[in-house]
Order: sequence, then structure tokens, then C-alpha cells
Amino acid sequence: MCSSPGPQLFSQPFIQAVRQTLSTPGIIVLGTIPISRGKPLALVEEIRKRRDVKVFSVTRENRNSLLPDIVAVVQSSRS
Repeated sequence: MCSSPGPQLFSQPFIQAVRQTLSTPGIIVLGTIPISRGKPLALVEEIRKRRDVKVFSVTRENRNSLLPDIVAVVQSSRS
């Protein structure tokens, strides 16, 4: 799980570790990515565009009801 990365998004060792982890078969990653405010961050956009990534938009209105959807995606990824 990787939550709220900040300065790490500019660290080459962190970027390489994220890429390697996301490319490893059988590994499920649950994380957060920031909403772009201004110039998009390359690593964030790379992750967002991956075919094997599911992005949930969390709002105040839906944040308390997303858990079943997230659990379903994780469980289906495990099979």
C-alpha cells in the first residue's frame, strides 16, 4: 500500500521501485494518487493510464460507500 506520496514522486529510486512493483505478476497494489493541480506528474499519469490499474474517484459523497467496490476489484484481481 502506498498512500499520499509527495516528494517521493521525484525520487528515481522510488519511481523505479513503483514501476517494478506494478510490473510484477501476482502483486496487488492499493494506493492513492493525487489529482493534478497544474502540470501533471509523469509517474502519476503513467500509473493512471495503465491497463491493469483501476482508479476510483473519491468524493465526500461517495467515500463511505466505496469499500465494497474496492474489495470486489481486489478480490477479482486475486483470481
